[in-house]
Amino acid sequence: MPEKEVKSSSPKFELFPEKWDTESIIEHVIIHYRFIFVMFLLPVSLVYDLWFYTRSKIVFAISSAPSKHKEKVVNIQKQVREYQTNGEGKGMCTSRPGWQTISPQNMEYKNKMYPINVNLVDILEINPDRRTVCCEPMVTMGQLTATLDHLGWTIPIVPELDDLTIGGLVMGTGIETSSHRFGLFQHICKSYELVLAD
Repeated sequence: MPEKEVKSSSPKFELFPEKWDTESIIEHVIIHYRFIFVMFLLPVSLVYDLWFYTRSKIVFAISSAPSKHKEKVVNIQKQVREYQTNGEGKGMCTSRPGWQTISPQNMEYKNKMYPINVNLVDILEINPDRRTVCCEPMVTMGQLTATLDHLGWTIPIVPELDDLTIGGLVMGTGIETSSHRFGLFQHICKSYELVLAD
């Protein structure tokens, strides 16, 4: 009985790429040198998550977020007014970098738009009497659920991904998670504060 040759699903290691164009080099590095990404990106990601988690806890504990909220909104309003005079007819978008998004898409469209820095990342207030949470749009689900867990609370609809933001769930209809009883994510929100384009 002849032996069948077993083929490996992983490609044979090659020291250098076949072509020296940018796409081939990136593909070669991702396929043959992925251990570098694991050794570098995982620790960096962990440090970033720890820093952001610690920062959120401290800000919430000392209640500095509510006093800074109006100041941050005034800054956004100022940027929107500057857009009216300096926007040159471009569209407007947040200046949030592509690596902070959940989408695997390339965020090239942001290069053609007027960037607005939206640094609204804090939980402002938890009201036990009204059973409401007031938070800024860049608050992540991980940040919100971790804060509410300590109080024995949760929200009626909890998306699966910790990195989804409140603003993203509202604007994207929170389609990742829904409830037969409560609807989509935006249906559990009581009110919104908006900065208009004009």
